[in-house]
Amino acid sequence: MGGWKPVSPFEEQLHAAVTAGEPARGLALLRDADFALPVTEAAAAGREQPVWATMDSGGRTWVAAFTSVEAMRAITGFATYRVSSLVELASVWPNPHWGLAVNPGLPIGFPLESGTLARLAVPTMAQDLVLDPASGLPVVQKLLGPADLHALLGDGENRVSGYCHHALDVAHIATPTLLARALGQPEMVTPDGSVNILRWRAAGPALYRTPYGALDEEGMAAVAGWVVEEPPFVGLGLVPSQVIREYKVDGVLLTHGAQIVELTVEGAEMRRAVHDGDTGRWFLVQRRPREGTA
Repeated sequence: MGGWKPVSPFEEQLHAAVTAGEPARGLALLRDADFALPVTEAAAAGREQPVWATMDSGGRTWVAAFTSVEAMRAITGFATYRVSSLVELASVWPNPHWGLAVNPGLPIGFPLESGTLARLAVPTMAQDLVLDPASGLPVVQKLLGPADLHALLGDGENRVSGYCHHALDVAHIATPTLLARALGQPEMVTPDGSVNILRWRAAGPALYRTPYGALDEEGMAAVAGWVVEEPPFVGLGLVPSQVIREYKVDGVLLTHGAQIVELTVEGAEMRRAVHDGDTGRWFLVQRRPREGTA
């Protein structure tokens, strides 16, 4: 677009990456960016629900997003907008067949397929460690139902399958009902209002697979994924409508020190059992609850 100029150091870096023919550097810059998404004045004022600003190109539908308000106004003429990060977009992505058009019509434009969006916004556990080696292996957790508790404590099970999530992403949620609701598992709240949590430090990052996929085979192929699930599955590596990283595991061995924790209705955590990796046994813990995390 004639006359366009970057309005920030970020856009200058993005423009330099495009000019130098280094798309990988440009994508790396976009990973942590905030985007302006055009909305109507009524939506900005809260009088109506915001809708996705889409455009059709090459027989595809693209969601338009911009790296500055000035860039958005130069192309769309919209004066009002909402702000979203890449990971927030991924958590509510509307259609696996749609792409994300970053700065369409500008020299710093990047068309991102939904699979590229997913992998930029939600890297795998192994990639997270490469991006931030100092972070170390993460702690993960999953909610437990009565059958799960029996398998672990009654039958002595020391392997786990299914979905788990990154504990750091829910550390701010201090009540059982809110935690279960955020994870889309309200049925996990016990009759007395608590939830039981299995928590352990992950080992072998490749065993914790980020669930890229969709609701059907065609959608799964659109995101270059590997898993098909029932609604409300989004398939871009996050718990639906939440910025909570999730992983799919198949019979992974629990690490030494794994815990079963009860989060009570008062927001207190009570350690109920600890796993001994040397003996493969669970040991019950009797202790008084204390406020905060264990």
